[in-house]
Amino acid sequence: MNFPPDLIEERVASIDQAWELLNNKQPQFNKIYTTWYSWYKEITLGSAMQGVVSDAFVISYARMSLRNGSLSINPRNYHSEQHIDELIHRLISISQMPGSDSIPAYGWSLLTLFMSSHDLRQSEHSRNEGIIGNNEQASYQEISRLISQIDKHAVIRQEHKELLKLMIHGSTFGEGKDVSGNIYQGNLVKYILEGVGYFDSMDKELAYLACDIDTANVAIDLSSYAQSSIDVYNEIQNISKKEISAQMFFGNQQQQYFFESQKFNSQLGMQAFAQGKSRNSPKIKKICQLIVQLDKNMANEDVVEYYQSYINAQCISS
Repeated sequence: MNFPPDLIEERVASIDQAWELLNNKQPQFNKIYTTWYSWYKEITLGSAMQGVVSDAFVISYARMSLRNGSLSINPRNYHSEQHIDELIHRLISISQMPGSDSIPAYGWSLLTLFMSSHDLRQSEHSRNEGIIGNNEQASYQEISRLISQIDKHAVIRQEHKELLKLMIHGSTFGEGKDVSGNIYQGNLVKYILEGVGYFDSMDKELAYLACDIDTANVAIDLSSYAQSSIDVYNEIQNISKKEISAQMFFGNQQQQYFFESQKFNSQLGMQAFAQGKSRNSPKIKKICQLIVQLDKNMANEDVVEYYQSYINAQCISS
């Protein structure tokens, strides 16, 4: 399925346009950029990819801000440039874990591209019957076009693009059966890998790690996790043509996401995030059970308030 450029992609088509937009409308970007770039240039010292990745990061950030974030006429609660900020901080923290020195320079480059580009598109619709999400397909096509445009010396090779594609397509999250009856749950990396044999063990670890970082909100402090879940709910509610049940979302659906669908599949992801998720698990299980038991006629805003109040009380008492 082809997803062509939109007006945002055409408006922010170059590094100069991206910097002009960010400097004029998003001056706080300089803080995250400085933090990321000082880390990135050191951890990929001597890599020929540095210039291309840096420009792609800036352009993707500008597009995300303008299309989905604080500069958008329809800003999203969760999938905004602030989500990129969170993922970049997680990525940097991963690089400080024991064993992270085994990741090659191209790995940190592709992980950066993933963090900044895998959510670029959030409003794609098509008649596609496949299981890979339209947004993920469109986001990969956009970053692929951008790389082709700015990578004049082809330092990002085809095998790198294939790995980035695995990361982004694999970040599709859900559960069900494909047309052949194969069952999938959570992100799709493992499912996609069943059909290809050209990725080595490091490539697989990198793809799993990308998706682990993306869903590691389950491991952050309880208050921040709760806010992220509320942001996701509000975003879905804002774009939905029908009312979304808060009781269903924060009850059964949250329990299914937290305990059944979300899993850490990379070695570094498990090392970095498993303990935090385990710490949150009993409290999330309890609040999910309490919400399921609420009056079915309770207004959505009252369910959200109940959820938030319970979490706040748990944070105070712990």
